[in-house]
Amino acid sequence: MLEVPAPLGHIDVPDGLRKAIDAPVIERVLVSLCCTLRKRLLDLNEADLAACPLASCAVQRSGRALAELAGQVRQSLIQKIERGSQVREKAKFLHTEPHHDDIMLGYLPAVLRHTRVPSNEHHFVCATSGFNSVSNNHMLMLLDRVERFVTSPTFNRLCSEKYFAESSLDHRRRDVWKFLDGIAAADDELRDEGAARRLVYNLCQIYQLPAAYGNASQLLAKVGELRTYLRQRYAGEKDVTDMQTLKGSCREFEAECVWGYIGWQLPNISHLRLGFYTADIFAPEPTQQRDVIPVLDLLRKVQPDVVTVALDPEASGPDTHYKVLQAATAALSQYSEETKREDITVWGYRNVWFRFEPFEVSTIIPVSLQTISTLNHMFLNSFESQRNAEFPAYEIQGPFCAMSQRVQVQQYDIIETCLGYEWFHNHESPLIRAARGLVFLREMSVHELLAESRALRQQTENIS
Repeated sequence: MLEVPAPLGHIDVPDGLRKAIDAPVIERVLVSLCCTLRKRLLDLNEADLAACPLASCAVQRSGRALAELAGQVRQSLIQKIERGSQVREKAKFLHTEPHHDDIMLGYLPAVLRHTRVPSNEHHFVCATSGFNSVSNNHMLMLLDRVERFVTSPTFNRLCSEKYFAESSLDHRRRDVWKFLDGIAAADDELRDEGAARRLVYNLCQIYQLPAAYGNASQLLAKVGELRTYLRQRYAGEKDVTDMQTLKGSCREFEAECVWGYIGWQLPNISHLRLGFYTADIFAPEPTQQRDVIPVLDLLRKVQPDVVTVALDPEASGPDTHYKVLQAATAALSQYSEETKREDITVWGYRNVWFRFEPFEVSTIIPVSLQTISTLNHMFLNSFESQRNAEFPAYEIQGPFCAMSQRVQVQQYDIIETCLGYEWFHNHESPLIRAARGLVFLREMSVHELLAESRALRQQTENIS
């Protein structure tokens, strides 16, 4: 079902727009008119214009003919798609996300295409631990896996190798490899072993437990203790700190499995666990020392050419998105100032909570059915905790990947209506011919991000 970007009968023209009708305003008005009438831009006529007071007013104040403006908007949309069809080379990317699935749900098609270029380097970072999205039932299932695993010969063999006692990147990567081997082979036992390996390591680290050859008694006792604790809690109840850390570590492992799909692993994956993220109803605001400095340190380490941020205003969904945006913006501002770099590109993205309209973006990325299928497979297999989320997508009673698919398909429907299906299906590029969804991105400079972030803050916090 086509989602009209903005109902024409309910758009108020601000005083500033009455004085100057610029290109984004014309694009907003004409795209919305096309979606309302189900007509291509090139097919709009004066009768269509006369039936819409806002469109008629905007065109009249522009001082230009409808045909000329429709052609201008059409060319703008085409240029955005062409920009989204291009791939950067020899670039360092720092992909940031408030929660562990925001990149995937927001702009995974762009990630997939840019990770296929060997000269590109990618670093993925989640700002929060995400423990609030891990249910007690999911933790009980993971503890069952651990209980089976620690009584197996494999556990004893790994203990003899000090697999769980050392904080080795290689061992932690092997957890992910085993999990992904299980997915590839459709072998639940292999998959469960990979997840159990990581959870055993996390239990040992958080609760200071030994993982000794031939002696799993302390681990099994802790599993029983945690099982009792979880069964006594109701869904959404605030957990003790250790359980929050344990739940968050499960989300972190899931994210490592996602990026393992496309060949990226530790140390190119970071988990910041920013301190503003809590289980409280009113979480604290980000601070310089606690929340900005960790992002700034990562920028110094990665030295990225492209930084991605979730560009969501406050109250558009989880306020975590807005708070991470403020922390990331502050860190980018300081990094840009100290390095004097003017060439950093920022990609602003949105996903299932808040959406761009076509006039707000600079880049439109084609999404094929193959990519949609890949997204769903990655999500459902790696993000086990989100398959049956207790608080699912607000428009679909199902996993968030289904909601992301719906958004991308709806965005394609908007642009296909404006350009006509022939433009897509007869295009010389197979990438565009195969498109059945679209991702909207806004490319910005650091200075433009600062201005956007400041505007969002003024809008939401009423700061002059």
